Amino acid sequence: MQPDSPEMKHHRKLLEDHQALKELLVRIEQALEKRDIPIPEVGKLLGELGDRLVKHFELEEQGGYFAEALLQAPRLVARANDLLAQHPKMCTQADRLLELAAAEGNADDWWKKTRERFLAFKEELLKHESKEDGLLQEAYQQDLGAND
Repeated sequence: MQPDSPEMKHHRKLLEDHQALKELLVRIEQALEKRDIPIPEVGKLLGELGDRLVKHFELEEQGGYFAEALLQAPRLVARANDLLAQHPKMCTQADRLLELAAAEGNADDWWKKTRERFLAFKEELLKHESKEDGLLQEAYQQDLGAND
């Protein structure tokens, strides 16, 4: 890839988006752990998470994020398709997290349940992202190895 090519710009944008997503996850986790902001503010952060995920997954799906790598390693297409198929499910889970957090109830229970649900979601999301990274690394390592 050329330094200023559209692919490289897209790649940089995706890396920035990954970082922003991770920072948001940390902010939400800290808020749920410390309980230092009002519940409605936590709700806003959870809403932001859902919005960011939609944009994050769109960014991954456009611009050939997987397509370029899969041209080098077509044997990975099924794994890539499985990962892409998880995107709508994960967005729905993020929306559900927000819906459940919006429910009324005892404040102590709210903090505990919301934190548990968030941590489970975060773990699943990070596993998903790790699998995507692994797939891309495998595709590009194969490509580099083929050029030796």
